[in-house]
Amino acid sequence: MKARGKEADAPINNNNNNDDDSNCSNNNSSRQAEDIVSITEAEIAEITEGSTTLYVPKSSLDTTVPPKAPAFYNPYATLNRNLTVAAYRVFAEKRSSGSGTVTMADVLAGTGARGVRVAVEVPRINEVYINDGNPRAIELAKRSASANRVTDKCRFSVQDACRLLMEHSAYKSRFNIVDIDPFGSPAPYLDCALRALEREGILSATATDTAALCGVYPDVAYRRYNGYSLRTEYCHETGIRLLLGAAAHQAMRLELGISPIFAHRTRHYLRIYVSVHLGAGWVDRTYSQIGLIHHCFKCGYRSTGEPLRIDCPMCESTLRRAGPLWIGELYDKEFISEMSEDCQKHMFRDGVKMLSAAVEETGMPPTYFTADQVAADIGVRSPSLDAIISHLRDKGFRASRSALNPKGVKTDAPAEAVRIVVQQLT
Repeated sequence: MKARGKEADAPINNNNNNDDDSNCSNNNSSRQAEDIVSITEAEIAEITEGSTTLYVPKSSLDTTVPPKAPAFYNPYATLNRNLTVAAYRVFAEKRSSGSGTVTMADVLAGTGARGVRVAVEVPRINEVYINDGNPRAIELAKRSASANRVTDKCRFSVQDACRLLMEHSAYKSRFNIVDIDPFGSPAPYLDCALRALEREGILSATATDTAALCGVYPDVAYRRYNGYSLRTEYCHETGIRLLLGAAAHQAMRLELGISPIFAHRTRHYLRIYVSVHLGAGWVDRTYSQIGLIHHCFKCGYRSTGEPLRIDCPMCESTLRRAGPLWIGELYDKEFISEMSEDCQKHMFRDGVKMLSAAVEETGMPPTYFTADQVAADIGVRSPSLDAIISHLRDKGFRASRSALNPKGVKTDAPAEAVRIVVQQLT
């Protein structure tokens, strides 16, 4: 799915289209009248994703950018959903062993690909709420649930996402998992999602407004996420950290804290998974993980967490900044190790590769280098990532591949040391 062409001019739509499936409809009466018309058999295709049978619009399978009508399904987000199933299996296994019932809300579900897959492939989740504003999308979700014999554990609704979440914000009616997957920014949904989430539950959120989060429109990023973005070679990590920072700020307003479990970037979207905790100690801990990233576009210097500074300590050029954003860990090493084992068991090969890289890079600083950018900066040919990583390790630095960029190198080496290694390898 392509990002909007001009983020700065695009208003935030609280009924944004779902990244995986469909958009919530507005209250326009003509749109509602249109939506109550059922999808014809000729418009429907039966597919298999994971171990789940899904009914989706045929038109979504035939184009590079799946159409929104009659309902939206994104076949290119299969990896996203595979990782979701793995994450929720690990969480539900831990959660159900302690207190029984586990509930999940897919509040912008579209055709229900994610929600129905969770109902089928995560047996320890007892109830899955599947909601969307498009009745046609929910019609397909119901058909998929029936085909997989999980209708009894699914709760279907057609309403505004935040209205559903607020209906479940009271004690003992909250969800253990809330999944927000809009087309565009998840920022409008963060408050109601956190209110509807059980403590120690999981909040998952996808963002497709990558132009704002990755530095093309930093002012838009500030409006939506309370922090400036920066267009660097590690911009996708900055975008994820801005999204985490927005979730952290919203949580702290509610006297909650967060701890990231997993995050990834694939194609056009960024996605985070966080555990939510209650208590002043967690609020303080969360606050301590908010900071700035400084970057020098002349020498490649970057630093994290320190107060706002103007001049680069290496070359005295003017520094640029990203944030405030999340500067702590992106991954829970134990959790993603279990996710990796789950992906291996269920043959989600792309997920295993990504998660293995994430496990290896835990404890690294919050930015990465790309071989191509470093080589271009010093005017040499780009060496292989494996060679760069090996040489950095030989010099006593930690180094690994980045889980967020297949061309990225995570390391605790300073920029100058990375440049020297790249120079030596050419």
